[in-house]
Amino acid sequence: MSNNPLRDPRDRRLQKIAGPSGLIMFGVTGDLARKKLLPAIYDLANRGLLPPAFSLVGFARRDWSEEDFEKVVYESVKEHARTPWSEDVWNQLVQGVRFVSGRHDDPEAFERLKQTVDELDKERGTAGNHAFYL
Repeated sequence: MSNNPLRDPRDRRLQKIAGPSGLIMFGVTGDLARKKLLPAIYDLANRGLLPPAFSLVGFARRDWSEEDFEKVVYESVKEHARTPWSEDVWNQLVQGVRFVSGRHDDPEAFERLKQTVDELDKERGTAGNHAFYL
């Protein structure tokens, strides 16, 4: 029997891992995201509790490229994750990581966000299945 109770076939709480989905996280450059939220997302992936096609879109005012954001996520995960590091898990997770720079009062920033999410829907098969963290 698996050590994970959610993987026990007799457990009816979770019939299966969710299908492709995404999380759009506003204010992703703050301490809460770096120290708690981003490492928790990695931990879920590392435990097999996120779908392989999971996507994460960070939205913040910083003028970062996607590579800058990937580096921040990587460093946050390496420093604060509670599960052991797995290069394979990271490589799968980072495929769905994107960053959109913008202010909350800028309509063009939200157009860029929409375009990014639409592209991920096509690439990752998320089909609009997204949660928003404000």
